Amino acid sequence: MTEFLRANWSDILAHIAQHVWLVFISIAIAMVIALPLGILITRRKRLRAPVLGIANVMQTIPSLALFGFLIPLPFIGGIGPRTAIVALVFYALLPIIRNTVTGILGVDRNVREAAVAMGMTDRQILFKVELPLAMSVILTGVRVADVITVGVAIIAAEGGDGGLGQYIFRGLRLNDYRLLLAGAVPSALMALVADFGFSAIEKRFAEGRRRIARTRLRVIAWAALLIGIAIMTFATWRGLRNRSASSNRDHITVGSKDFTESILLAEIVAQMLEAHNVQVDRKFDLGGNLAHNALVAGQIDLYPE
Repeated sequence: MTEFLRANWSDILAHIAQHVWLVFISIAIAMVIALPLGILITRRKRLRAPVLGIANVMQTIPSLALFGFLIPLPFIGGIGPRTAIVALVFYALLPIIRNTVTGILGVDRNVREAAVAMGMTDRQILFKVELPLAMSVILTGVRVADVITVGVAIIAAEGGDGGLGQYIFRGLRLNDYRLLLAGAVPSALMALVADFGFSAIEKRFAEGRRRIARTRLRVIAWAALLIGIAIMTFATWRGLRNRSASSNRDHITVGSKDFTESILLAEIVAQMLEAHNVQVDRKFDLGGNLAHNALVAGQIDLYPE
């Protein structure tokens, strides 16, 4: 295992960066959609049932089925990270929307009435009373969504979307525990770090109003740290992918199906092209008929059949 890690650390790091980037972008988009939507349905009761119902339906669709449904769709379909991000956003919406609604509606009615008596507008009540008091509950939803997204992002590898799932699926097919551990251990650690990080922030909010100002600074610091890590890992991933590339080289995307012989042949072709100074993108482990569909759609240039 030590020799495997030493020989493949750069590739493992690239897949970790892909996974972190998929999760980070998906959670960020989900928060931008879910938080305003959750606030809206606390003000519009008639919208609450349909919005939560749709979010529940998206949550109950099996992840592999959702990827299969999205891939053939125009604009958002195909292979690559775009489809994965759309699917992950769908899965992350429900916990954030539900906890936003629960947190705001759970604010003590007497506190809200006191704010009205002080002459606060609805906007002031929302941002100065309800959201600060509901923040710990909202962060719980973000934490749950983040952990779910880390796990579901593994399935994205079946659609050629990269991430640690490629190691896990390849390890299962080859019965290679080293590949399994290379994918499973980093993804599990990523979920634990996200869980503990958001739990620590939640505890700070739960301690009371007297520490809200200090907690806000810590939240900003955590957010800045997470953004910095995501940017650094993405930059590392891009750098590793393009470390042998130059601006005047040709660019070829090589695909493969999801079995050993196809992967080996595709890797042989990719290395042959790289030996002739051609920049190569690898889209391996494409399940079912995805390789042919991707070729017809112009998303890959070749694959061994």
